[in-house]
Amino acid sequence: MRLQVPRVRLQDGATAVRPFVRADLDDLLRLRLANREFLAPFEATRDDAFFTRAAQSREITLDGDAWTAGLGYAFAVVHVHEDGDERLVGRVALSNIVRGAWQNATIGYWISEDACGYGHASAAVGLVCSFAFDHAGLHRVQPAIMPRNARSRRVVEKNGFRHEGRALKYLQIDGIWEDHDIFALTSEDWAARTSGS
Repeated sequence: MRLQVPRVRLQDGATAVRPFVRADLDDLLRLRLANREFLAPFEATRDDAFFTRAAQSREITLDGDAWTAGLGYAFAVVHVHEDGDERLVGRVALSNIVRGAWQNATIGYWISEDACGYGHASAAVGLVCSFAFDHAGLHRVQPAIMPRNARSRRVVEKNGFRHEGRALKYLQIDGIWEDHDIFALTSEDWAARTSGS
């Protein structure tokens, strides 16, 4: 029987995460276009077709389908203003979910260049870890980060992930097979961290 995982909104200060909705399409496309060059050194090569309304609409559909199937949980990262207004600033997702004896997911995230430096990535990753362990019943969350990506490394270190080693030529990023440092956080780690022990 497939686990029914609730579509929840979580917030930490000025950062919130929530499942993507169809109404996010215009903002998501705007962010993807504005951050194309900024994100290119950290992502798989994207062709021009990815940066279209149709492709971003498909991304939202695929995210929803993955959630329903229990294969992935993608969240919009939003900046919450003091007046309650919200602005989409990025994406964080649990992907490659394996149940059974492993109960594992990989995590990936990006924040718009104009929203960097405000703690949104660290807060969003923390919120999605809370979701992973408290709502989705996962045991392990695992990011893979290129050694040169110091910002991303700081995000996972702030959230208590441990470095487990380096995988050589792990992923093809921007057309090059890149080494990645593997980090992990387990539900036991999370429980100890959130209980203050």
